[in-house]
Amino acid sequence: MHEDVKVTLEREYSPSSVAPDYRKTVAAYAAESANVLGARAHHRLAYGAAVDEYSIVFDAASSDRRLMFVFIHGGYWQELAAEDSCFPAAGFLARGISYAAVNYTLAPNATIEEMIGQCGCAIEGLTREYPDTNLVLAGSSAGAHLAAMQAVRMPESADVRHRVVGSILISGIYDLRPLTHTYINAPLKLDPIRAHIVSPALLPVRQVAPTLVCWGEHETAEFKRQSAEHAERLAKYGVPVERLEVAGRNHFDILFDLANPASQLGKAVDNLLGGL
Repeated sequence: MHEDVKVTLEREYSPSSVAPDYRKTVAAYAAESANVLGARAHHRLAYGAAVDEYSIVFDAASSDRRLMFVFIHGGYWQELAAEDSCFPAAGFLARGISYAAVNYTLAPNATIEEMIGQCGCAIEGLTREYPDTNLVLAGSSAGAHLAAMQAVRMPESADVRHRVVGSILISGIYDLRPLTHTYINAPLKLDPIRAHIVSPALLPVRQVAPTLVCWGEHETAEFKRQSAEHAERLAKYGVPVERLEVAGRNHFDILFDLANPASQLGKAVDNLLGGL
């Protein structure tokens, strides 16, 4: 690959290149999540035997809606944890919606295929633990990829397929092949064949729940392109899709609007939830 192309790819797939003070934003994830964890009742729900295989669950005081918002964190499959992803919980709990943050093993200790399987097991575990509750599956960045992969791995006959009634994909990557030419691939160790197999943009869609595909105004061109094209593809498969570029937000700070009904993203989330 020509060096100029490699440099361009690395810049385009580096969301921090257009997000000033992103480390401060990520640190705020942890700080605000710690506040929520300290103030709200919650429990860990194991979905496997490994130490990383659990979800952090916040049960809504009112179960009238019987709905749970399930969030898969980002971090390029190699950073962050469920404990950093609890800050949206309070906003959903206030509306009678339970909240779960999914944890999974990070690279290089797990392959992307293993992470996809772990997230599937986490969702199945939540449906077993809450048999009368439907799930809205959401993810950011790498978490959006992992959430999108659930839509192609669920058998049509699976009960969990019918229990996931909505999906919110935030600033995701849906075709992983370009990453094989970047520094991001060092801990992932993807080759072109495996990158194809774990790219939801290249695989049949089975899960057809209404989906919001969104990204920040201040994202790289490749993140915007991948999101827009994935939304178009889902629509071709008959999935009810809304696509949204969130004004004034970047790849990282967009998440602070997720549970804020007064924000542009929060209103779109509420619109999706209101139709379920």
